[in-house]
Amino acid sequence: MRDNMTIYLTMIRAAVLTRLEYRADFVMGIIGVFILNAGTLATSWVLLSRFQNLHGWTFWEIVFLYNLWLLGHGIRAVFFRHINMLEQFIVEGTFDQILTRPANPLVQFLGREVHYLGVGDVLLSIFMLVLAYQNLNMHWAWWMFGWLVVIALSSAIVEMAITLLLVSTSFLTTRSRALVNSASLFSWGVVQQYPVDMFGKLVRSVVTIALPFAFMNYYPSLLFLGKQDLVPWGFLTWYAPVVALILLYLAISMWNFGIKRYQSSGS
Repeated sequence: MRDNMTIYLTMIRAAVLTRLEYRADFVMGIIGVFILNAGTLATSWVLLSRFQNLHGWTFWEIVFLYNLWLLGHGIRAVFFRHINMLEQFIVEGTFDQILTRPANPLVQFLGREVHYLGVGDVLLSIFMLVLAYQNLNMHWAWWMFGWLVVIALSSAIVEMAITLLLVSTSFLTTRSRALVNSASLFSWGVVQQYPVDMFGKLVRSVVTIALPFAFMNYYPSLLFLGKQDLVPWGFLTWYAPVVALILLYLAISMWNFGIKRYQSSGS
């Protein structure tokens, strides 16, 4: 375990130093992230300025919901965005290089790259969460700020683990991009910027059990916004860290199952 962590941290350090060589690219990427997310929030503002609220959620509550997701997504994007590309690595034969080295393949794959665009997501989400906190006139107990850190890390693990679980099917089928993209689009259309309680029981079940993206932001936000007693399944507000650990276990198991059956594409 200690050896794997040492290898991972060494690879992350090397990846960070490589990225810092392209500082202009970093700055332009951060600006692009701000513009993209500003457009998303503007869409919510236009919608809520007409209807006042969305199934009982005000504009600033939606801002909190979206940016809680963005915070976890940003952390995931910094360290694990490249896991979406496992299919490409397998098809091009790049993954075979990992298998020739005397280190855990999963540790090598996870520590392969870092991505600066996620930094912009993290900075913007923190700024917007502070704005939402002030505009909602919230007054948390001290431990809730620590719980927010736990939720942010859990949210990143939930998204990373679901993605790793899906891309690991590449070991068996060579292809996984369509599967990952479908899951991401479903998450975008349902969970990221809309309160899940506005959907029917079927959709709520999908994002809670089958593709539990709702534990990235919706369920945790119920506690922070004081809504856990006002919506169906509000008791799940405490379960994001547990769900993250279960998903991580399933993802690693799927990776180990798939890599034992992996056959090189020969590229």
